[in-house]
Amino acid sequence: MKNQNGWIKLHRQILEWEWYDDINCFRLFTHLILKANHKEKRYKGMVIKAGQIVTSRDLLAEETGLSSQQIRTAITKLKSTNEITSVTSSQGTIIEVVNYDKYQIATNEITEEQPTSNQRATTNKNDKNNNNENIYRSFDNLTLSKDELNKLLTTYSQQDVDDILDAIENYKDNKKFKSLYLTAKKWLKKNEPKQPSEINYEDLDPLVKKAIELGYEKDPRKC
Repeated sequence: MKNQNGWIKLHRQILEWEWYDDINCFRLFTHLILKANHKEKRYKGMVIKAGQIVTSRDLLAEETGLSSQQIRTAITKLKSTNEITSVTSSQGTIIEVVNYDKYQIATNEITEEQPTSNQRATTNKNDKNNNNENIYRSFDNLTLSKDELNKLLTTYSQQDVDDILDAIENYKDNKKFKSLYLTAKKWLKKNEPKQPSEINYEDLDPLVKKAIELGYEKDPRKC
């Protein structure tokens, strides 16, 4: 396959890749390889390294034909096996293909070298900061580590956590928050459905209280 400045390597060993039979993951991953910068350049005051791309979930959905939800799920899967990393900035989401140099051929000569799951390195030619490998989500001044994500997943679903993180990111005053983990935990707790014992009888609609008194409705305090 060609990009604007040459070829990328796609060896037959990719047939053994763990996400090969996941159509959405495979489509997104190859798209990111093709769209990633083949050399370092500046973009709106930021340095975008080789293997990185500034994009958004909606733009990736438009470019690949996948839905925004399919894009988010595929990104989560690819991050879980360290195929990519992502950091959100004021200019958009910066996605980096880990070990991008193994897919890129500067001389346009195709070789048989192909990365597999057991060949992934923790660093590449971009001198990747090891600390970034533990980041699950980051935007503005807030960061959620993979360890913190796992803590949230012991109580809440991946979907619930991602939805809350999206809500926090889109919240106009999110700069006042000090911890993304604590904020997400608080918002998730707030979104939990109330148990009957937590319902204040005095806050009920007068008509509902009247129906309870007449026996037409159950008293939530006794459920």
